[in-house]
Amino acid sequence: MKKIIALLLVLVMLLSFVACADDSQNDESSDENENNNENNNENNNENENEQKEDEGKKVIDYSTTIDIYLIAGQSNAVGFSQVKDIMGMRKFAPEVRTGGFTNVHYAGSSRYGGKPFTCHELAWGKTNKGAGANANYIGPELGMAKALSEYYNEETGRHAGIIKFAHGGSSIRNISSGENATGNWVSPSYAEHLKVSYNDNDITGGYYRGFLAQVKKNISQIKEYSGHVNVNIVGLYWMQGETDIHASRSTYELSFKYLVEDLRRDLAEIMLEFTNGESDCGASDMPVLIGAISEGFAVENANTAKHVNAPFIALQKKLAEEIENCYFVDNSQYLITKWNPDTQKVDILGSDRYHWNQNDMLQIGKNVGTIFLEEIVKNFKPADSAE
Repeated sequence: MKKIIALLLVLVMLLSFVACADDSQNDESSDENENNNENNNENNNENENEQKEDEGKKVIDYSTTIDIYLIAGQSNAVGFSQVKDIMGMRKFAPEVRTGGFTNVHYAGSSRYGGKPFTCHELAWGKTNKGAGANANYIGPELGMAKALSEYYNEETGRHAGIIKFAHGGSSIRNISSGENATGNWVSPSYAEHLKVSYNDNDITGGYYRGFLAQVKKNISQIKEYSGHVNVNIVGLYWMQGETDIHASRSTYELSFKYLVEDLRRDLAEIMLEFTNGESDCGASDMPVLIGAISEGFAVENANTAKHVNAPFIALQKKLAEEIENCYFVDNSQYLITKWNPDTQKVDILGSDRYHWNQNDMLQIGKNVGTIFLEEIVKNFKPADSAE
């Protein structure tokens, strides 16, 4: 009898052990299932987030489309930064050794002087040094190409074009003397506000119309030059204001707001003509990057930077905040001149009293290109990555 009871106890213990083992395996299976479900949920969430991020992005077929960047303004857009350190430039942009950036192209007109004026115009080609006032100078285009080449290169197969029209000493006010003797940047709406004549042969608006003509001409040449049949207007870098720092703030603000509004409208008309009415290529809401003047522009005494330049820079920043789809490029930190309290004289840090030196211009251009990539191009989706 005792042996039977002992056997029964052993059987009960074995059954309990098996049950516990089964429960443990079930728990482990449940844990694995829960982990798998969590991983699936995480993957689904990631896919949903990616889809949401892609929603609203502009799909671009880079096999047929070239992105276009515009530059306009006065002499620090023209490019009066003298090339004095070619080895340093080649270190910054090794592409200079081989004729420029293969997938970032340039065409444009760099002008200066009164009547008659001097014009350094380049047809489409690789972006390289020598696209400033003459072959010995650079503007922002080379630094821009350096930054943009991270996105537009042989590996990605994407191409960008930079079109420039700028005139040294030019104003957005209706003045017609000095370097504005053949034009200014007064736009049609501002001319209407001023109640002044605005015909093709008028000085008023001459540079505004010249810019539109330059863009139209260079856009029309793209198919023959690069084979691209479609164009996407990425944005405009506006580098101007030194001529107008002593003007009333309200005058500059009103004129500039009219300028942006009119440029978007008139460029949209040009692009609609280019596409036979199918698309304005992004021109109607074109982003505008406002380049700040240097806090050290043409410093004359201890008060110039603080009381003349700084208030104008604040106005430029304000305009970027108030106008839709505008961005502020803070160039103010790159000093062109500086008051020396020890010598009681002005130290020249730029190429001259009015223009940035080579290294600062290269960095400024690179900053401009980076802002374009980080703020605007991030909203593009190449067609080859679209599902």
